[in-house]
Amino acid sequence: MRNTPRFSLFAWLAVFALAGFASFQSGNLSALTSVAQAQDFDSKKIVPFVPTPQEVVDKMIELAGVKKGDTVYDLGSGDGRIVITAAKKGAKAVGFEIDGDLVKESRENVRKAGVQNSAEIRQQDILTVDLSAASVVTMYLLPDVNLKLKPNLLSQLKPGSRVVSHSFDMGDWKPDKTERVDGRAIHLWTIPAKGR
Repeated sequence: MRNTPRFSLFAWLAVFALAGFASFQSGNLSALTSVAQAQDFDSKKIVPFVPTPQEVVDKMIELAGVKKGDTVYDLGSGDGRIVITAAKKGAKAVGFEIDGDLVKESRENVRKAGVQNSAEIRQQDILTVDLSAASVVTMYLLPDVNLKLKPNLLSQLKPGSRVVSHSFDMGDWKPDKTERVDGRAIHLWTIPAKGR
C-alpha cells in the first residue's frame, strides 16, 4: 500500500514531464517548420536583388501601357517599386518575391505609399506563380530565368497580355519593341493569339 501513492506520484510526474516535453517539442516543431520553410525559400533564390532605377520602372510601366483595369504581376519584386508604380497608375498590382526580408520591406513600402488597397506582395517562388490572372507581367531577372518562365508566359497569359523585361530578352522569342533608358534595354512582348 505504501508503494501505491509513490507510484501514483511518479506516474503523475511522468505524465506531466511527457506533456511538457510534447508541448516543448510542438513549439520546437513549429519553429523548426518556420526555419525549414525559410531555408527552402532561400534555396530557391535564383536571382540576386538589384534595384531597378525609378526612371526605368516608369518606362517599363509606360511601355506596357499599364492602366486602370490591368492586373500587373511583378516577378522578383524586390523592394516593391514596380508594384507601387503600377498601383499608382490604377492597376491591381501583385509582387512575387522569395526573400523574406525583401517581402517585409516591400510590404512596408506599399503601406508607406498608401496603395495597400491595390497592391500586395506575396512570398512565393516565381517559377510556381499561376500567371493566368495577369494582363501585364514585369521582370528584371536573368536570361536563363526568363527562358525558364517563357513557356509559362506563353501558355498561361491571355492573348494581348504584355510582358516587359528590364535588360534581358527571351532568346528566340523576339520582343515587339525595345527601348532604352540611360543605356538600359527594356523589352516588350505581346502574347499572340493561340495557334500562332
